[in-house]
Order: sequence, then structure tokens, then C-alpha cells
Amino acid sequence: MAARRLGTGGGSERGAALVEFTIIVPFLILVIFGMIDFGIAFADYQNVRSGTREAARLGVVNDVENAPPCTIDGTHVTPPAEPSTVIEATNALVCKAKDRIGLDGDNAKVEIDITGAAIGDRLRVCASFPVQSLSGVTTQFLSGKVLTSAVTMRLEQVPIFESYAEPGTEC
Repeated sequence: MAARRLGTGGGSERGAALVEFTIIVPFLILVIFGMIDFGIAFADYQNVRSGTREAARLGVVNDVENAPPCTIDGTHVTPPAEPSTVIEATNALVCKAKDRIGLDGDNAKVEIDITGAAIGDRLRVCASFPVQSLSGVTTQFLSGKVLTSAVTMRLEQVPIFESYAEPGTEC
């Protein structure tokens, strides 16, 4: 009776679990790495959004002092602690925007657009950052995509900087 139980049905289903496992694993890997890559892309998007908003706020109140160094259009720029020219102030605002975004400054691109030079005119700060696949599994879905955020606020002080569009910005 014991030999009978071992022989019936067990041998015909012995490899079924292995076949099912090999069919499911690629989909499972795609889902897991997709969740990781899209989660990182979403976190990067949040960084771009909040950094752009903070940079716009700094721009409308002319807070361009003590800007960190950054790379603007492939050139390393170190703004002075207290900018005295329009170009220095513009570079300082771009560097502050890249610092607030907090992602790779070489890939982050910033555009500043001012509609006028009076209080109440509009300042628009736009930033873009390319999406990257960490795992490589979702490259075909994410390659070529760019995260973009634009914020428009009214000037609270007369701006000491000017409009600037960094080449490669997709705003």
C-alpha cells in the first residue's frame, strides 16, 4: 500500500513546479525592479518639484547670497558670497536652484524667466532632469524621459538677476 501511494500521480507532476517557477520569475523580476526604478524616478521628480519651488521663492525675494558652486552649461561656476553684478546674481540663483534640487548638478538644467523688473511682475523658474534606470531592466521604458517642473511667482523685490535659459533645458 505504501508503494502504491508513491507511484500514483507524484511522478507526473514532479517537474511542474520547476516549469511554473521558470515562467513566473522573469515577470517577478520585472515587477520588482520596475517598482524600484519607478520609485527612484518618483523621488527624483519630488526633488525637482520642491527644488524648483524653493528656487523660485529665493528668486522673488532676491536671496542670492552665499550660493554654492555648481556647473552651468558645462562650466564650473563659483558665485561670490555677495553678488554685485547681474551675471553674478543670475549665476548665484541658478546654483541655488541646482543645490535645492539636490540631484546631479551636471544633469539638472535650470531656466529663469522674468516678465518685467518691477514688483508684482512674474518670475518663472523651470528645471529639468533626465530619468535614469538604476537596474537597467526598465531602461526601455525610462530612457529619453525628462522630469520637468516649473513654478511661477510674483516678484516681491526688484530683481538683481536676469532671465537665463541653460542649454538643454526642456521647459
